[in-house]
Amino acid sequence: MARPSTSRVFTHGASTLIADVGETLTTKSGGVFCLCTGAGDIDSSVSPAHGLYFHDTRFLDRALLRLGHEPLSVLLSSAIEDDRSVSELTNPDLELKHGHVIPKQQIGIRRERRLGEQVIETIFVRNFGLAATTLEFVLEFAAGFDDMFVIRGAEVGQRGTLHKPNWTDNRLVFQYDGADGRVRTTTLSFEPAPTRTSPDGAAHYRIELSPGAGKCIRVVVEISDMGKGALETTPGSRRRRWPSFSGVSISSDNSLFNRVLDRSFADLQMLATRERGEVFFAAGVPWFVCLFGRDSIVTALETVANDPRVAAETLILLARYQGRRHDEWRDEEPGKIPHELRVGEMANLGEVPQTPYYGTVDATPLFLCLLAEYVRWTGDLDLFRKLEPNVERVLHWLDEIADHDGDGFVDYVSRSEKGLANQGWKDSGNSIANADGSAAEPPVALVEVQGYVYRARLDTAWLYRLTDRPNEAERLEKAAKALRRRFQSAYWLPDRRYLAVALQKDGRPAEAISSNPGQALWSGIVGAGHARSVARMLVSKRMFSGWGVRTMAEGESAYNPLDYQVGAIWPHDNALIAAGLKRYGFDKEALSVFTAVYEAATRFPNYRLPEVFAGFARGDSPEPVRYPVACSPQAWAAGAIPYMLRTALGLEPDATQHTLRIVRPELPDWLGEVTVRGLQVGQGSVDLLFRRHHDKTSVIVLEQHGSLHVVVEW
Repeated sequence: MARPSTSRVFTHGASTLIADVGETLTTKSGGVFCLCTGAGDIDSSVSPAHGLYFHDTRFLDRALLRLGHEPLSVLLSSAIEDDRSVSELTNPDLELKHGHVIPKQQIGIRRERRLGEQVIETIFVRNFGLAATTLEFVLEFAAGFDDMFVIRGAEVGQRGTLHKPNWTDNRLVFQYDGADGRVRTTTLSFEPAPTRTSPDGAAHYRIELSPGAGKCIRVVVEISDMGKGALETTPGSRRRRWPSFSGVSISSDNSLFNRVLDRSFADLQMLATRERGEVFFAAGVPWFVCLFGRDSIVTALETVANDPRVAAETLILLARYQGRRHDEWRDEEPGKIPHELRVGEMANLGEVPQTPYYGTVDATPLFLCLLAEYVRWTGDLDLFRKLEPNVERVLHWLDEIADHDGDGFVDYVSRSEKGLANQGWKDSGNSIANADGSAAEPPVALVEVQGYVYRARLDTAWLYRLTDRPNEAERLEKAAKALRRRFQSAYWLPDRRYLAVALQKDGRPAEAISSNPGQALWSGIVGAGHARSVARMLVSKRMFSGWGVRTMAEGESAYNPLDYQVGAIWPHDNALIAAGLKRYGFDKEALSVFTAVYEAATRFPNYRLPEVFAGFARGDSPEPVRYPVACSPQAWAAGAIPYMLRTALGLEPDATQHTLRIVRPELPDWLGEVTVRGLQVGQGSVDLLFRRHHDKTSVIVLEQHGSLHVVVEW
């Protein structure tokens, strides 16, 4: 996801402003989400990110609570539950009419906002003073129905008609007739009815409270997006199962790790989103609550062992939007898997290319990797058969279209005037650099993408052999082996003893030392000799901060620990790197990465890993330094800890053979025991106990159901 180096972002070809979201309460339920202050106020004048959102539109940009026109003091604020925020408030010294003064902390106010099919705000006021008092509250509301792209800094495009606020009895209605033909409304109902109302959208209450007495005000918010198309028109208009991750339970003897793991699964459940009937992981709150090809795929890969149904539905949904033609505006090519799908006014009007936009080079091979991983865990070849036409279109894209300069490597060239210049997971404008810090020149063939393609071809060959297509399987295996041979010489930098981050125009290597080769390890494309050098660099002081592996090595010309993808740390990147290290036998190094990211998670509020954080060395920064505009929660960051645990445990299933291999299981020194119950492989399931004694980790099968052969390999 392209965003800023500090407070600016290169998104779809233009630099735009994005607000700091570090001090907000964030809640989400399905497709609706909210950002507010610790006092519960939605106030876009405090932060441009504040709002109540649905379908890439802000349905409320102001919801303020004032006592005697004064803001309240915050005693506690929490959004630890994904769909509910709670603020405990009290009064400052308050001068009322006729000189009467209420001393501070005499009035208690509990403010709760719960998201769901309706957004319900409950305000409970209590008088803790010794005397009766009369209080005047005001609730102020406003809705401009701004598009998410405008909130992020894009120029305002066509606009429809924004109606004045309309009061009918105790109901307040905001309505916007969009230029795209959709009618968006926010309707607020008040119980009890306000004492009086204001035309600008304010509800006034006069409350008399005797000592110890309380009063409750309830505001129900209903939002609607009506018009042509198959979108759900309201947040809960069609109820749907969300992933609960309850089928597999994981516990350990480390209570702090259990909290981190629970937070990860809670965030994943929070980010599960419905689009046209299918459930997928939205990339992150607030900027990317949408279908995001690469992010949704990687998150499903990280969590397929815990809930494979999300992987299946993600694949089905992405296949529905697979590219059909050449369209430069959207960087679309036949067979490509989409990058980003938006459903707001600007997308509906064609003012942005996210309808969907296809500017990603890696979602397409990763689609095949996820499909194979899904089959390994479930044995469900029916899904593969259903998606075979999509698989063949992916292979055609890889073989015939994706190599734009004919050098045998999959690359990217942006064609869209509002497209991304860089189209790998590092998609900020400065992320793919030469040794002197200059930007790589397109076409750009990323090192990790060649690995994705290599793994995708082998994965698909495996699926073809399972479905009696040996000739196609053999062709793909030969192509994968040929790619691996070419890769070894083309990407190796003898002088730097490392792999180039990319090949650029005329086949020249981009030589900046980056984390990308760590993801190439994940795929298996790297030769054993080169892998040793890559592993050594990844855990060196230049790359490894102590909180994780940086996106770029300290000392490189483009390095900046505060920048988005040239020195900062991404949890999902570290998760894939750890899996790559484990794959090549660097188990201790993989555990070091796992430990660093876990310990970083323990330092963040609510044990929530953000999308990205700064790359300062741990010796210089006793706490990980936050990145001010990072999505939090963010999907593939939430999936990082579960995936790193799975890597450490060495779980490698093959449901088509009714087998679970446990390869070199090894717990870090801060975990003595891990119990996994209800682990499903095909039609069988197993409960496992992993126990570390000194430097050895043993595996005990506690219980087993169905046909499943468990093999432990040391």
